[in-house]
Amino acid sequence: MPPNRRLKKETTEISPYFHDVKKEEINTEQEDIKIEQEEKVLTEQPVPDLLAEDLKVLFVGINPGLASAARRHHYAGPTNHFWPCLSESGLVDRKVVYTDDVNLPAEYHLGFTNLTARASRRSTDLTLAEQREGIPVLNSKIEKFRPRVACFIGKGIYEIYSNKKCKVMGLQDQVIPWPTGGGETVIFVMPSTSGIVTAYKKADKTKFLQELNKIIEEQVSKYPLTE
Repeated sequence: MPPNRRLKKETTEISPYFHDVKKEEINTEQEDIKIEQEEKVLTEQPVPDLLAEDLKVLFVGINPGLASAARRHHYAGPTNHFWPCLSESGLVDRKVVYTDDVNLPAEYHLGFTNLTARASRRSTDLTLAEQREGIPVLNSKIEKFRPRVACFIGKGIYEIYSNKKCKVMGLQDQVIPWPTGGGETVIFVMPSTSGIVTAYKKADKTKFLQELNKIIEEQVSKYPLTE
């Protein structure tokens, strides 16, 4: 056989290895499409607010993560520190986990909401305009349910809400008077409880919630719960 004909024949033969690689690429693409579809469903599945009148505190998150959206509970990500920190804060008298969130407004006067309802993999997936759209909605919730304290879980979210730098976390100067009179909501800012936030350890976040508990007690002494 002439050399050129042999070469042509050889180059038309494809190794079975490359057939397998092609199949793997197709499978990976299919998996990526499936993940994208599932993620799209989750982003359109908000975590319900948990509210009641006369709250001690309204916890305000930036938006639900995908784990929270999938489980339909607040702070439900496996690495989130919120629930172990809350269990040690003095705000509750027992260990609580994310599935307990639905009972906490009635049981302990603790409420939950987010500045932005849409879930996302990362908070950076949200636009600034999208987050600011939630400010009047949040204000209306505070005015209606009259929490003694609004606790922002994360300095960045409070800076978006207040449109100013938060120089020191903890109790802020800003207050929100109740439209009906007879009291006001004070603002407390603490670090994000996300496990990927490494600037503050779990013990540090627990201390913020313990400080929050003391402030709540002061607020309740000034503005007693009606229930």
